[in-house]
Amino acid sequence: MSTVNQIFPTPNALRLESVVNKLILSLHKKKTSILDSYKVTEMEVEIIAFLQEQEMQKMKEVGEHFNIKLSTLTSTIDKLEKNKLVKRKNSKEDRRVIYIRPTAKGISLLHDLEAYTRDMAEEVTNDMKPNDYAILLGGLEKMLKEIK
Repeated sequence: MSTVNQIFPTPNALRLESVVNKLILSLHKKKTSILDSYKVTEMEVEIIAFLQEQEMQKMKEVGEHFNIKLSTLTSTIDKLEKNKLVKRKNSKEDRRVIYIRPTAKGISLLHDLEAYTRDMAEEVTNDMKPNDYAILLGGLEKMLKEIK
């Protein structure tokens, strides 16, 4: 018996659970296909997004931000650089300092993920009446508040 059914043994709760599960799986499947096409993990996308926000960061700062050991980060950056998603650059002042920045391909990955989310939201809301949209949004916001 599902958790939702134990708490709210009503058909509406079961239907909500089913729809939410299907929605999550569908969103995850599409996001995974984008990540797979770039050969990256979600954590690697987070690193690229962080680098884009900060423009260029030292390896040490990235490791500290994500609480990743430098050895682990080095292999992650090796992979991202091999896939042409980030670029390393040695400091002119101190060659031991290495900066990382996203490449055009790395930024393209972030844009593809953003476009997918935006397109999905537009597709869902295009056929909705304004009142239906407000009700949906209110319900989702209430669910989110309850989950937190």
